[in-house]
Amino acid sequence: MKIGILIFSKPELDHFAGVERLEEAARTLGHAVVRLYEPNFSLCADELLLDGKQIPEVDVIISRPNFIEEPSLHFYVVNALVEKGYKVLNGKPSFAIAKNKIEQLRIFQKNGLPYPKSFVAKKPECALEAAKQIGFPVVIKVAFGTIGKGVFYAPNQETFEPIVEYLAIRDRNPVIVQEFIKEADRKDLRVFIVGGKIVAAMERCAPEGDIRANASNGGIGKVVALTKEEKELALRTVNVFDLEIVGVDLIRSNRGPFVLEVNSNPGFSELERATEIDVAKAIILFATGN
Repeated sequence: MKIGILIFSKPELDHFAGVERLEEAARTLGHAVVRLYEPNFSLCADELLLDGKQIPEVDVIISRPNFIEEPSLHFYVVNALVEKGYKVLNGKPSFAIAKNKIEQLRIFQKNGLPYPKSFVAKKPECALEAAKQIGFPVVIKVAFGTIGKGVFYAPNQETFEPIVEYLAIRDRNPVIVQEFIKEADRKDLRVFIVGGKIVAAMERCAPEGDIRANASNGGIGKVVALTKEEKELALRTVNVFDLEIVGVDLIRSNRGPFVLEVNSNPGFSELERATEIDVAKAIILFATGN
């Protein structure tokens, strides 16, 4: 089969999409891969072009949305591909919703998914009031972020106020103020799900002096045995977002597991290292119907 990998960046940033590992796994299984760079698409009337030419023939497209800006800016390419009859994994509208942390919270609440106590506020004074209601320390998150960027730890009001004031000037977007789960001890869980099945999971521990457990920030993963409740919560979350390739981040609390966020472009290099599971192969096998 010929597999297209839809990459939402310029070539120099495509390592965030895990392209090399997917290509390696595909070749090992006897498939060909073509890279489709979303910035190079153009839409004129009902004609979708790539680099001004017809799109290469592919049997399936794996969407790897490695972008952090407003998701609606990227709707048109994926929607056009689906309308043209291409099979696109992570091609449903929820792929973009999963890029917006504020919209994620709304969906968590609407569907009864447990998550840390959170407020959304645009004005710094409203954000401060939210932090006081939650109680310090708190975590501050921007709406659009990836690999741990845009996540801040504020142990007190003195630290909190300059952060939200700066974000109000820089982004002019609402921020999320969220409770800090102290008992998690700077650890979280990454559950990687393909086609509605849990492929691999790891516990991630943040490096010294940080709360962000993302591997890109120096977080270290190790094999973890998920509880029945954690497995069920991860799968419930995926069903709500209706995505084929998903990373669900959970955190363990004294009140049970919480959902932190859903990632529609989950990285898997640290996961493969920690678990010795060939995640790229699992993605290709699902994409090709095996």
